[in-house]
Amino acid sequence: MLIDFCSLLYLNSKMDLKYDLYSPNYLNNNIAPVVLLHSLIESRKTWLHTAPNIMKYTGRKVYAIDARNHGQSPWSDEYSIDAMTNDLDEFLLQHKISKVILVGHSIGGKVAIEYAFRKPENIEKLIIEEGTPRSFVEGGGKTATLAFNFIKTVKDAMPANMSKDEAIATLKNIALPFAPDLRMTEEYLLNYDFNLTPLKWEGDTFTMQLNLDAIANAVMNSKLHQNLTGTFEGDVLLLYGSKSQFKIGSDPMFLKYLPRTKKVEFVNGGHFLHQTYPKEFTQEVATFINRGTILHAKY
Repeated sequence: MLIDFCSLLYLNSKMDLKYDLYSPNYLNNNIAPVVLLHSLIESRKTWLHTAPNIMKYTGRKVYAIDARNHGQSPWSDEYSIDAMTNDLDEFLLQHKISKVILVGHSIGGKVAIEYAFRKPENIEKLIIEEGTPRSFVEGGGKTATLAFNFIKTVKDAMPANMSKDEAIATLKNIALPFAPDLRMTEEYLLNYDFNLTPLKWEGDTFTMQLNLDAIANAVMNSKLHQNLTGTFEGDVLLLYGSKSQFKIGSDPMFLKYLPRTKKVEFVNGGHFLHQTYPKEFTQEVATFINRGTILHAKY
């Protein structure tokens, strides 16, 4: 099994997105790869516990991408569903990917849906985790604003002059008051793996790998909240949590615009299924991709 954790760069006149590539040693180049799209205020690191196993159980290449203004990808004043969909299109063209399986979480799911509406012929399968074609505001209220305020609070109180373990403990204590509104239990937050966050340890402190100004502008000006319109007639898997504030499992727009959707509910699950239920999430994704079978890549 070969996992390339380097900061890979593709040459693109619009946006040079950084990504990790997970590739099995024995690869069938005739099958579509999987591309993972993270949510708002996350990065490709969010997939560290799931991407390798998706590769392993499907035998496919798996790309985990940093969206613009997130992780190690370039910053831009423009941050919208349209811009991110264009970035995805350019990425697939650059890598000569004509057929793809998209896995998108939250805003990443919305980008995946928009791409499927635009270029349905390029989609082999679509997997959406806690994403929807409708406005997130309708289901989640001010959750995006709350999440941004949470990140800003963490950034402003970023600990310094201490060990990494001490800094992580401090950050968790700062985050605790936000846990109920973000549908996170105290236990989950205290045990959270900070290696999955868009934070980079430098010297004696963390730096935030986010363009907060552009993200805040997009959130405050509803650049991410519009309803999408279109139709995708291909196979879709919707993964949603019963405890999520977005109530995506009961969203009527899903079956209207994506009629061949199979729904899987995570009982007691919230908005971050791939992090809170990595084993079950991976199993559902791999089973859907493999049409009911789980295949181990050779290694």
